[in-house]
Amino acid sequence: MIETVKVFKKFTWYHVPNMTSDDREELVITHHLTSEMIGYAVDNNEAVRMEYDNSADESLMVIDVISYHDEAVETRPVGILFAHGNLYTFSHDVTDYIQAVLLDPQNRQKRHDDTEISAVDFVMTGLYSLMTRYVEQVTEINRKRRIIQAQFGQQKRTTKQMNELLRLQTQMIYIQNSLANNHVMLDVFKKDFQKTLLTFEIEHIDDVRVEVGQAEHMANLALTVINSISDAYGNLSNRDLNWTMKVLTVYSIVLTVPTIVSGFYGENVKWLPFADAISGWWVTIVITVLLMAAVSLLLAINGFFRK
Repeated sequence: MIETVKVFKKFTWYHVPNMTSDDREELVITHHLTSEMIGYAVDNNEAVRMEYDNSADESLMVIDVISYHDEAVETRPVGILFAHGNLYTFSHDVTDYIQAVLLDPQNRQKRHDDTEISAVDFVMTGLYSLMTRYVEQVTEINRKRRIIQAQFGQQKRTTKQMNELLRLQTQMIYIQNSLANNHVMLDVFKKDFQKTLLTFEIEHIDDVRVEVGQAEHMANLALTVINSISDAYGNLSNRDLNWTMKVLTVYSIVLTVPTIVSGFYGENVKWLPFADAISGWWVTIVITVLLMAAVSLLLAINGFFRK
């Protein structure tokens, strides 16, 4: 359904959540939008970029925003289309919250009166709030990472902890990539529209770019730390595996001694010491124990029991 969210003096804002075929037809016939631009705007896998159709007077901004799921936080593109003097926003279920954010952005920028604000400035004040959500998510991921990191030193590492760390690592990759693409797109947007925008509108674009840059720096640092912890975990796991293999090797060597001793006495070889004695069985046990102790001592001296 195409929602007429708000009518400003300079433009009208239309919001299209989960666009249907009827919505597409209405946008093409009634609003005179091009089908190509609409397709780019609603593509859930569209790359972050600016797309222009000068002949149709359409400029499309595709930007990544945080998408919230039950188990994870990822990023998804939303389409923001400036066409024929009006503003069109396109979203899906996981990104439909952008309508509320654009209507009431919680940021430090001073909003102009509805009779004066332009479509570009309106979008930028909303994007500021949308970009601050990246900082919030990076901060939350860092909090979860610190909990996992603290557990490594207090208890035995588990597969659950490693899986959780891997999940955080995956989320950070999504966030880092989206922030980098958003930064480039905003640079392109400022360059393309710099001659037609007012000074305060350019300043608002710069504010959003600074916020994205800050979030990008935080994301890069957070991902570096998570990767370092993952590498450290892998090294510790390899060390534990090496220690386990070393212990098994030592035991296999030590337990070879009873096999050798019993093998000799089991072959009925003549002239073996104590082979014909009544207490020969106990003697072989003593010999076995002494040889096992000697082998263990030799291995200990050579450092095989050091972790």
